[in-house]
Amino acid sequence: MEITVQKAKNEELTATVDGHFIHSNYAPSKEAQRFVDNLKLPFSPSSIIILEPALCYAADFIRQKFPNIKVGGIRYTPEFSDFDNKLDFVLNYYSQNDFKTYLENTLTEEELLTSFFISWPASTQIFSDIEKNIWNDIKLVLDRAKTLLITREYFEKKWLINSCRFISSIKNIVRLNKKIDRDCLIISSGPSLRLFISLIKENRGKFFIICLSSAISVCQKESIIPDLFMTTDGGYWAGEHLKRLLIQKDIPLALPSEAYCPKKVLCSQKILPLVYSDGFSKELTNTSEINCLNAVRNGTVSGTALLFAAEYCTKNIYMCGLDLAPQKGFQHTQPNELENNSAPKDNRIQTKEKRLSASGFTNASLDIYRQWFCSTKLDLQNRKVFRLIEKTQSKNKLGWIEDITTQDFSDLLKTKNISTSSEYFSDSNSLPDKKKAADLFSTYDWELLKKQIFPLDYVSLSHNPDNSEIKNKIEKEWHKLRNKAEGILYGNI
Repeated sequence: MEITVQKAKNEELTATVDGHFIHSNYAPSKEAQRFVDNLKLPFSPSSIIILEPALCYAADFIRQKFPNIKVGGIRYTPEFSDFDNKLDFVLNYYSQNDFKTYLENTLTEEELLTSFFISWPASTQIFSDIEKNIWNDIKLVLDRAKTLLITREYFEKKWLINSCRFISSIKNIVRLNKKIDRDCLIISSGPSLRLFISLIKENRGKFFIICLSSAISVCQKESIIPDLFMTTDGGYWAGEHLKRLLIQKDIPLALPSEAYCPKKVLCSQKILPLVYSDGFSKELTNTSEINCLNAVRNGTVSGTALLFAAEYCTKNIYMCGLDLAPQKGFQHTQPNELENNSAPKDNRIQTKEKRLSASGFTNASLDIYRQWFCSTKLDLQNRKVFRLIEKTQSKNKLGWIEDITTQDFSDLLKTKNISTSSEYFSDSNSLPDKKKAADLFSTYDWELLKKQIFPLDYVSLSHNPDNSEIKNKIEKEWHKLRNKAEGILYGNI
């Protein structure tokens, strides 16, 4: 591709791509002004993103016409990067192998759904193949962003109530005394866990074991005693796994306040509080003066556990039961609490075989989780991360995470010594200040909080600001939610 920047007839700069003018050869700024004059926005966006704006003449005219809207660009080629300073932000298509993921990682769901994408007309003709691909990518990303906002709007309300119950209920807080100087084994509940159970039992003393919520019933049945339990799921179904902890109260449970946990477990279990770097739950836990460990929000508890181990453990990390692929039959190593709950409902019409078959189909969430593990790069210095899985069970690769089989694992274990026991956790004498957390509702920026709790509704309002139905819905649900949250913290509920 040959790109030339040259003088136009009026002495302004213009450019050609393979002999085709991407700006006027007579008056490129006037051409850009006409383009903006004819630009009509169907809603009031947060950003206008121009697909390959080349020399960016349109940017200044857009700012004049829409002074409160940011102007961004998607670059198809690096040859125009000298003009990037005319834009508020730039997304480089040419340097990305997976533009969809790049777009999702760069802009939030709200930013994506409140942006207005438009092509510079000449770019549509000159870069026709790229244009077709990029508009397909944008459509897929916007559809996925809407789905994620629907999910977030559902969970944001639960996260708020969960956080209030967390602050109101925990009685026995523990803290981490020091970095964990042992190899860390994270136990998930994928079917591949089954083949490694005997090796884990025989070599239990060589690891600091983090047992994730869905694997609790397996570890209890197999008499594998972990050092730490962990859960992050905000849905009620997580509580089914955690009920098992009522018979194992001496081992800490690490969880953020947003996670769902039965009140009985919160009251009786040793709790290692985690906190994410964003969200109102952070404000609540900070205000209530809970001493929390930092954690990273992730779509799956396995991701948060890996990042936790990378931060607080000093040696290699092993992940077991991390299949991240649909399976024939049971999707989890048995016993599993959700399976125990579902099995009694099976009958001649709605059979177990039918239920298990349906769960074995392709799962989009598992694909997203797998992509996260593949693309996440951690600064582990001399440490490594391994996935324990047999080749016959592995349906995917996790990029930089190395797979090792039972034989590999067995050989490796022969080189490791049993670690001396160490007290990593100690009791904290402090309890949350529930009143301070409740009083936060009187001083916090309500509009900011409502935008967080009702993200999809506020995106809809940005497209239609006069929609009284959405405004009334937000106010009605917010009033009900706030009353419930304050009632929990003040002890009235």
